[in-house]
Amino acid sequence: MKKIILVLLVCLLALSAFGSDKSLTIYSKANINGQTVAPGEYKVAVDMKGATAEVKLIKEGKTVATATGQVVELQNVPKDTMLLYQANADGSRTVKEIQFINQKQAIRFLTDASAAGK
Repeated sequence: MKKIILVLLVCLLALSAFGSDKSLTIYSKANINGQTVAPGEYKVAVDMKGATAEVKLIKEGKTVATATGQVVELQNVPKDTMLLYQANADGSRTVKEIQFINQKQAIRFLTDASAAGK
């Protein structure tokens, strides 16, 4: 019974961390879930489903990209919202992870290289 309560508490904490819309700036063209995203300011809507998160990048009220990611715990709480990228052989970049300011959880995406290893 205590394990169930603990699991529910952890899920609620993760949900509260991602429950509201966030914002971020993309400084150069990048790919997320196979979709190319232009530089600019975006709202990020996160919908938690267990240990996964459905992410929408929204610009000027329109969803421009969607992706499913895994919620992961960070060692350190970031002082800024940031994107971690994977450099691709063709010179493009793929979003690998989104870390939100002052939050211990991040959202990690499955990239083509990591998918190939599975």
